[in-house]
Amino acid sequence: MSKSKFVSPAGTAQYPWLQPGRPDTAFDPEGKYKVELRLTPDQAKHMTDLITQVKSENFGAKDKVHQPFKVDDETGEYLFKIQSKYQPKYYDAKGNPIPLDQVPSMFSGTELRASGQVDAYTNGAKKGISLRLAAVQVINPVSGGSTDGAGDFDAVDGFEVGGSEDQFTPSQEDLEDF
Repeated sequence: MSKSKFVSPAGTAQYPWLQPGRPDTAFDPEGKYKVELRLTPDQAKHMTDLITQVKSENFGAKDKVHQPFKVDDETGEYLFKIQSKYQPKYYDAKGNPIPLDQVPSMFSGTELRASGQVDAYTNGAKKGISLRLAAVQVINPVSGGSTDGAGDFDAVDGFEVGGSEDQFTPSQEDLEDF
């Protein structure tokens, strides 16, 4: 099976599990580092060409082969599934290595690039192409929300924690109705 290296264009991360030492263990006890990278059709062309090349080198023209991407029906953008059981290396926007204790939090919306290998695989009757993650270039990290406690909301009239003294307290008669 042939392998080709890839470096993606800058795209938007969806559902990233890229934090050092914190792989996604929901479906695999050993865990996986993974991300769905959203690219426009123009940006995706380089990636789809590499995948097509590896497919043609490893499988017949009529073979049904799983592809590591899907197209968003609403936007036409491509979503590439990139993953590895090994922790990737991390780089900043200038290409400098990021020490593990300084890797920023990366939530959905983070702009990044990924690199690794395009691999062909056969698992019984299943055939496919996968994108194996080796490194991540963090361009514009998006971390989780505000830390001031107010979130993004303005104050409005309504329910308030620890609110007024005239809060409803059910009586024994009210509780008997249930």
